[in-house]
Amino acid sequence: IVALSKRDKAETARIYRENGYKAAFRDGAREADDAILHRFATFHLDRIDLSPLTLDSGETVDTLELLRSTREKGVPKFVEEGRRLGGLLMGVSAQAARPISLSKEWRPIAERVLREKESRTVHH
Repeated sequence: IVALSKRDKAETARIYRENGYKAAFRDGAREADDAILHRFATFHLDRIDLSPLTLDSGETVDTLELLRSTREKGVPKFVEEGRRLGGLLMGVSAQAARPISLSKEWRPIAERVLREKESRTVHH
């Protein structure tokens, strides 16, 4: 959430990879790069962004093509649960004509949880 709210592609992709999220682009022809993983995380936990995506290679792809041709190979539980809740909240905000960035709204909570986790780790 913090990496998403900062629009940090590399950190978002690292977290997704380290936790077991795997996806392949163009029907499995190539592994998802940082830009793709960041865009998917944005869809899952932040907002709907249908703008064209510039891959790490510099190639620009249509987001709908990306969605159609990407195959998920591994989805961690937090992603599955997060995207269900995120989809629900994004849908409600769209229906209310008040689109929001979930990561910006959740960032203070996420930062507090990370501080508390770090504090427990240091004291044990």
